[in-house]
Amino acid sequence: MNMTYSVYDDDKLMEKLNEDKTINSDLLSFFKNFSFNNVVNQNLAKGNSAYVFKNAIKEDTTKSKITQSLNKLHTQNLNKIVSSIREIVFQNHDELNELVSQCILKIKRDNEQIRPVIASLCHELQSTYFLTVEGEKIYFRRLLLTSVKNDYVDSLKYDDNNWSKDKGERSMILVGTLFNINIIEKKIMLSIINDLKKLIEYKEDQTQEFYEHVEKAIQQLSCLISVILPQSNQVTNSENLNEIFLDIVEFLEKYIIIYEEKKCISKKIRIICKNSISEIRNYLNK
Repeated sequence: MNMTYSVYDDDKLMEKLNEDKTINSDLLSFFKNFSFNNVVNQNLAKGNSAYVFKNAIKEDTTKSKITQSLNKLHTQNLNKIVSSIREIVFQNHDELNELVSQCILKIKRDNEQIRPVIASLCHELQSTYFLTVEGEKIYFRRLLLTSVKNDYVDSLKYDDNNWSKDKGERSMILVGTLFNINIIEKKIMLSIINDLKKLIEYKEDQTQEFYEHVEKAIQQLSCLISVILPQSNQVTNSENLNEIFLDIVEFLEKYIIIYEEKKCISKKIRIICKNSISEIRNYLNK
């Protein structure tokens, strides 16, 4: 057979097949897989392809339910969306991880108005456990904190080919946003800050690569400060924040003097560091 026939024109197709007496693999394969139902359905699709396409991409999957719920989320319907997510039947551990992954991605990528709302959703869900169809009991908070930790650890791998300034800062946005909603506790935040401080500490006669790492750590710490530094309309635990900020500002003031003298990091990064010091001092002096 040297001609091609559309499956929509089934009369001509069957007529041609009846004329052909040659038995070959293509013909045998066609008869094996041919279904009149498929022809009928495709004929319907011919007249209404937009309908078929729409339904093909709108599968009733757990992932699509999560995406639809999060895309609808705003401050006025938080409780409704929390309820709808709790009603989702998660088949397994991976599907629950999909919920965590989408929440994390939206906090890291969406604007400053959406991030707190997603964080509030996570706060509402943190004590919730989900039973998979396999009978596994999984707590949302545990999965969330594990994913945040992995993201944070990756953000400090400055020599990794996949590392970027954007990646490092978005990890700090994630950490800071979840700290603001009390999902990340003070002791965890202090541990993260201490990690960055160790990377920022001055050491004599180091390589250029070492000081480049210092610059990246200062940028990340500065980003974290900007996220957790309270805005005028925020209600915060001032006692906890005062302790954290006092620790940071005393550390930065000590080492900016050294870095200004040695000039082993760029002027741009030194300015970023001094701006962070100024912001913290303004907050503490209120």
